[in-house]
Amino acid sequence: MQLRRITTHGNWIPEVDSLRFIAIVSTLFTHILGETVIQGRWVLSPDSHKLFNEVMYRGGRGVPLFFAISGFILAQPFLRHHLLHGEAVSVRRFYRRRLTRLEPPYILSLLIYTTALHVHHPLHMLIEPLLAHIFYVHNFTHLMQLNFVTWSLEVEVQFYLLAPLFGYLYAISSTAKRRGILLAILLASATLQRLLPGIAATSLPGQLQFFLVGFLVADLRATRTSSTIKPWWDIVGFVAWIAIFAIPNRYISFSLPLLMLPAYLSAFNGPITRRFFQTRWVALTGGMCYSFYLMHILVITMAFKVTRRLIVPSSIPISFLLQVVPLGICIFFFCTAYFVFIERPCMDPNWPRKLAARFVKARQVVFTS
Repeated sequence: MQLRRITTHGNWIPEVDSLRFIAIVSTLFTHILGETVIQGRWVLSPDSHKLFNEVMYRGGRGVPLFFAISGFILAQPFLRHHLLHGEAVSVRRFYRRRLTRLEPPYILSLLIYTTALHVHHPLHMLIEPLLAHIFYVHNFTHLMQLNFVTWSLEVEVQFYLLAPLFGYLYAISSTAKRRGILLAILLASATLQRLLPGIAATSLPGQLQFFLVGFLVADLRATRTSSTIKPWWDIVGFVAWIAIFAIPNRYISFSLPLLMLPAYLSAFNGPITRRFFQTRWVALTGGMCYSFYLMHILVITMAFKVTRRLIVPSSIPISFLLQVVPLGICIFFFCTAYFVFIERPCMDPNWPRKLAARFVKARQVVFTS
């Protein structure tokens, strides 16, 4: 069974998929905790409720980690063209790749969620939210959610549409000017998030900073040499990763993107950190994060009907730990199957042509038999 992602140019970067691993694990832990407390019917004191919200906010930082990884990946073709004098980027092919790679698993997941929700809701109540999700406009409505994590995918699509425009920044030959512009836009986005947290929370202008962290990491990595790999990066990265999840939520507008920059760079430049991020099972699991992200809420909701029996009424931490193992196993096996049979085939850039050829061949067999 093949678990490694299929990449367009065949140049698999395990460190990137391992960064995805950290992002998806923090997301899964957060949502398992949320299910444990909310569906477990815990009655929290004001102090406990405040602590619960703070933990949820910190665990939710997996989403901006994903945004930065997307920025890094989307930067690659434009960086190769402008900075490394590689092949020119076909914008049409760029968009087609996003469409054929991401849409089939996404739409199928929405149909699965719609089917599951149809048990409790009439179909006519689900059609409009389904269409809003499919066309990535649900964030602009007040419709019911089929899968609440898809808000971030709408922000991702907004950035995909603008990525070729940001890609032209790599055409600026002056390194200082290019990185200075990226940093200035990053800080402007962070300022917007600070001033208008409600509006910025689910829109690209307030989240753009994290995508541009990925652009900066790509820029800095492109000029990396063997002398860049230094042990002090391990220390810097260790501190940065702890701080990413430790700093209070009220300080993240400016500090989070600036902490992510050294944390991500340490994955490439720290000898020990790099060794961890090149660990095969970590990278393979992280490479399946899209399937995990799309389907884990459904798996948690369904499996919790059984695992809720493991809740210990006197302790939220113990109850959470008892949920992590069985729910984690269910998520891993179901989402891995979704990756193998649904998502991974869509990673082949030629799958639409191959599918059409099979369809034509099948028709010929039917008509000649």
